[in-house]
Amino acid sequence: MSGRRRKYAGAPRGQRGAALIILFLAVTVLSVLFVSLVARSVNEHRAVQRQRDAAQALYLAEAGIDQVKKDLFDLFQAYYTAQGQTTAAFSWFDDLPADPNGKYPARPVNAALPGTGGTVTVQITAVDTATSVPKDVTVAATAQVNDTVKRITAVLRYNMAPSKVFDYCYFINNYGWFWGGGITAQGDSRSNGDFNFSGNPKVNGDVYGSINPEIGATGAITGNSKNDTLTYYRGHADPQARPTNPAADPQDIDGDGILETFAYEGGYGGNSQRFPAQQLLDMPYLGDLTYYKNLAGSYNGTIRQNGAPLITNVHNGSIVLIGTDAAPLEISGPVVVSGDVLIKGKVTGQGTIYSGRNTHILGNLEYVNPPEWVKPDTDPAATDAVNNSRDFLGLASKGNVIIGDYTRNDWKTNVVPYIKPNFTRPYSVDPTDTSIGYVQYMSNGTPFFNGDYAAFDGGTKADGTPRRYYESSYADAYVTTVAVSATQINRIDAVTYTNHLFAGKVANFTLNGTIVARDDATVYTGSIEMNYDMRARYRGGMDFFLPRGLALPHVQYVKKE
Repeated sequence: MSGRRRKYAGAPRGQRGAALIILFLAVTVLSVLFVSLVARSVNEHRAVQRQRDAAQALYLAEAGIDQVKKDLFDLFQAYYTAQGQTTAAFSWFDDLPADPNGKYPARPVNAALPGTGGTVTVQITAVDTATSVPKDVTVAATAQVNDTVKRITAVLRYNMAPSKVFDYCYFINNYGWFWGGGITAQGDSRSNGDFNFSGNPKVNGDVYGSINPEIGATGAITGNSKNDTLTYYRGHADPQARPTNPAADPQDIDGDGILETFAYEGGYGGNSQRFPAQQLLDMPYLGDLTYYKNLAGSYNGTIRQNGAPLITNVHNGSIVLIGTDAAPLEISGPVVVSGDVLIKGKVTGQGTIYSGRNTHILGNLEYVNPPEWVKPDTDPAATDAVNNSRDFLGLASKGNVIIGDYTRNDWKTNVVPYIKPNFTRPYSVDPTDTSIGYVQYMSNGTPFFNGDYAAFDGGTKADGTPRRYYESSYADAYVTTVAVSATQINRIDAVTYTNHLFAGKVANFTLNGTIVARDDATVYTGSIEMNYDMRARYRGGMDFFLPRGLALPHVQYVKKE
């Protein structure tokens, strides 16, 4: 054999060409896949970016709407206060779209959102001038983030609502005081100043004091008070006293072996906490009563007796209202009396009486069908449904709420010392109080009353004799015939409000409702029990036409593009 080695020729030429084609195709497919993935990734990134821009633009537009809503409220609130809290102040909104006076120059215009480069512009496009209250303000926000634009059109409603002062069984727009162990408050109590206890009264609720520079108050709560346990309260509180809150004391209420923990909003939880140095709570000051007169007309408010009308919407002058078992006073909706209201006896229906001066409660004032709260309650919703149809009376006074026969010497001896300086102090009042004598002097352009309710107010009674702030416009001889002595006044069913003084002389006395006033001078010879009427706490459903303050604005309508 030959010694030469055979050379390896490798794969055939055709096979080598096929491999190159397969490699090329694989590279091409991978390249296409890579390009496709890159393109998809870029598109997804862009889509995510657009979604993010859209979300940020939408949030930015919403933020612009919220900013305008808040700013308008703050500006209007200051104006409303400066105008004496009259609803006529709502005309402030009417020229906002044109804004010729530069009322609101600070609305967001090309405001930037940090970190996004986005901007927002908000314009006030319309105000509904068809009604004086509420006011609906239409605003349009346009926001842009990169190339994405979002628009929101919203209608903001500025309105009145029953004031938060009615969340308390006792609210005093001054120094609060419970002096005496015979006092029981079945509900939260609050003052727009310091709160002082003496004699260890009972408070089955929380206590609030407020910082008030006008009267030099730090919001301190001093002195001793006590409160009931849940067990004792459930067994001893009146049916008209507020319910308990099972969530504060879980237990087997219905005997099924399960501890119930549901809550009753505003119910008593078995303790009494103190909250000093709180912010002031605005009083819904009754200035010009035009708003309430319009309200009375809108709801056709009436008071009837045996079906006969005593008041239809508005009564000019003063009036005496006396309900009996056979012929109770029948109230429906809000009514306004321009002068004094003298009232006692039985009442049925639901509504509020506004007096342009004083309300005098000259005897027991009782519901025919009073509300009741069982304790504990396994079905609060059902109880609410029943109680919301029971009798409710609001008594709101531009002047004072006075209890008892103020013509008697024992009333004057016991009450008058607490309704004049140095027990009371001067305070600012509304210009519309001029007609009832409360504007006594000016300080830095603000009208003031010196706090002496025992002084003459510049008016006269029906017999021509001078009239004091705490007295009615009726002659004393007539008041004596319709009023009862202090020992005969033991129950008032009403939610009471006054710009100024709540005062009177009582014996063993129960108030089922509230006391809301500037000054309190209630003198008792036995005991006082205040049972908070839960229905005075405005929850949006029931409206008993109590005095209103500014409501927080809310969005009535919104459209997003």
